[in-house]
Amino acid sequence: MMAGIMIASYPVQSFSAGNTNISSTISTKKLAYHSQGTYKSDRFRFQFNYSPKDFVVNYQTSRRSSDVNLATVDIWTKQHAQRIKAGVYEGGTEYPANVQVNVYKNSQRFPLLTWIQQSQQFPADRQFKTVKIAGRNAIQFQASGLYENTHIAVINPKNSQIIIVTLSQIGSGNNDAIYRKAYEQVLKSLKFI
Repeated sequence: MMAGIMIASYPVQSFSAGNTNISSTISTKKLAYHSQGTYKSDRFRFQFNYSPKDFVVNYQTSRRSSDVNLATVDIWTKQHAQRIKAGVYEGGTEYPANVQVNVYKNSQRFPLLTWIQQSQQFPADRQFKTVKIAGRNAIQFQASGLYENTHIAVINPKNSQIIIVTLSQIGSGNNDAIYRKAYEQVLKSLKFI
């Protein structure tokens, strides 16, 4: 570990953490331990805080074939991040439930609820509720899939992209409580820059 940052070798776009900037023009992803606990994306114009004592941030841009999802930021416990790095989930094993921040295109500038309902990104979406995040009106909703997911969607006022913060849970165990802590911290600290 060097200067509060340990980076595993995975491909990544550019991002910065706290006062430490890490940039690369190579389309890759990196597992990073950040001393400051702030994830910042200049490209997508948002930032949030997390506990570097408990969590690792993994950022990746979507493949060019994706016309909707622009980027995914996964938040993992350190234990899960180590298991991912070690290849425990290779060969088709599903990754554990976690917290994700996804960036989606909204080129037609749909209102938030319309975008969610027509997006086909969320199977069996339900229980829509208006909430506030980063001082903006947002929509919270549930969706089921491999895991039970709670999503909060908000339009980034800087570029009209949709930011969706997702808490995936299995419904029992300590991991759900640990990831809920990360989810709540992201929601409380999300800012558009």
